Amino acid sequence: MTIKKILQKSFKSFFQTLFKIFYGEINIPKNLNNINLKKINVNKISVNNQKYNLDNNIYRVCKGRIFTDLEENVAIIKDNFIIPEISYQQVKGELKGINYNSVINKGTNRIKKKIKGKIFCLVQGGSGNNYFHFLFDIITKLKIFQEKFSLREIDYFYVPGVSDWQKKILSLFEIYEDRLIDSNDFRHIEGSEIIAIDHPWYKKGFIQQEIKNLPEWSIFFLREKFLKFKKKFDAPKKIFIDRSDSVYNRCKLINNQKVINFLEARGFKSYQVSKLDFFEQIHLFENADIIVGPHGAALTNIIFSKPKLKLIELIPNNHESIKCERMSKFLNFEYTRIALDPIKPLNQK
Repeated sequence: MTIKKILQKSFKSFFQTLFKIFYGEINIPKNLNNINLKKINVNKISVNNQKYNLDNNIYRVCKGRIFTDLEENVAIIKDNFIIPEISYQQVKGELKGINYNSVINKGTNRIKKKIKGKIFCLVQGGSGNNYFHFLFDIITKLKIFQEKFSLREIDYFYVPGVSDWQKKILSLFEIYEDRLIDSNDFRHIEGSEIIAIDHPWYKKGFIQQEIKNLPEWSIFFLREKFLKFKKKFDAPKKIFIDRSDSVYNRCKLINNQKVINFLEARGFKSYQVSKLDFFEQIHLFENADIIVGPHGAALTNIIFSKPKLKLIELIPNNHESIKCERMSKFLNFEYTRIALDPIKPLNQK
């Protein structure tokens, strides 16, 4: 180990110890009954005049704290006890027990921001900035909350980001920027009351495997909520989703331009969905008869497509997600999955 790394490790350890002195050690409670919080069960949810069974809980924590590392850990804390049901910890994509949460060993090693008011926690590590997870993991919590309470009673929403597309989506719930607290700016906050909901569908294991449990109600809720806001433009019936603009290499096509040329010769038009406004994306997918594209967050928009859509998903043969297949089942699409060899790293022959 170099001297630089030794110094970095020493400084890190010093500040972790310092913050533990300021804010105390975080412990795992033996019994939640000893913690002052309210737990409200939501066992039914109404979507499009239909009732669905549900098993979620709304937790209301008086004078609670939230800490996040922006990656794999979120801790909701009361009286220096972490609340397991609404805290979140992943290790390499796998949901783990509460003893794996970083605050148990490292503490809450960021300066705490005190906020007067009721705060709805909508963070869950790094995945909240992914379009699919933002819709299916975070926005669906707003719907669950609305089964029992009004969003107007919330003073602030603790969110994973405040990008334009996130703000546009939240604005449709009359949640505007002056009520948003960005976790990227404040990783450790305390509120007069913290409100949180257990995850709508991810309860254990690896998230890509658990997508098979994506609830039917969430698909139809998102469709019903947003479809009416579509922004029409001259969109084609046959589209190819060009993923080449993604910051991630996974699921990209090495012969992307050849695929585009091949499909355009057959009447398709290619789109980098990130270049479109959220409301234009709704129309693009709702208007299409045939969609071809690599697996990725952009295909989340098939929730806006019409029944009988012909959907062809290009996906690495080692990818476990059946997100599109499951949504296609409920929305009555003609779905085809084409499994391809994954792109090998540059140092692998």
